[in-house]
Amino acid sequence: FTITDDSKDDYQYEEVAADDEFSLQEDDEDLSKALQTIQEQAEDAQILALQSVLTSERSVSEIPEAMDDFFCNFLVRLGMSRTLDCFQTEWYELIQRGVFTAKDTGLVPTVYTRNQQLEAENMRLRKDLENYKLVANKAKEAFLKMQKECDFHRMHHKRVVQEKNRLICDIKRLKTHYASYEPVLKQLTEKYETTLRQKMLTSLERDRAVEQV
Repeated sequence: FTITDDSKDDYQYEEVAADDEFSLQEDDEDLSKALQTIQEQAEDAQILALQSVLTSERSVSEIPEAMDDFFCNFLVRLGMSRTLDCFQTEWYELIQRGVFTAKDTGLVPTVYTRNQQLEAENMRLRKDLENYKLVANKAKEAFLKMQKECDFHRMHHKRVVQEKNRLICDIKRLKTHYASYEPVLKQLTEKYETTLRQKMLTSLERDRAVEQV
């Protein structure tokens, strides 16, 4: 395609051939592949970095512990602060006097360190177990409370249904009772109408008799 000369800017546009369009598409594809390659390399680098961190952490945990550090950590864990102060004071005093060096004491065997780690893990699991028990007890209490409320509402509903049935029975009994009065009321109504007619006839006969006199 060709850009006309109507453009007002000073940029010089040139005609782009069809072959150049294909080359642009190929460049875009190459750019996409390059970006994808860079992203994959970055992901691989992250994986390698994570593996190196895990390896370093594992190697640090496997390093034997110094004897004095082992005793200090042991006393700190038990909360024996005064014994810890005495141990550190006498330990460094003997080192300064040259009785022995830190290298002479050696390192703690890994089995002791591993036992200490397992004991710490055991304590953590026990603490988690206690927390789970507390959560379970709270859930049990909530369930029992909900069950009591459900039983209360069920009994209340049962009483309401019983009261409803009793009222229905009373209504039926009253309907039956008042239905027995209908023949009596009908009979009394007929007697009243008969008596009223007789009274009217008697009044007419009396008026006639008075007129004849």
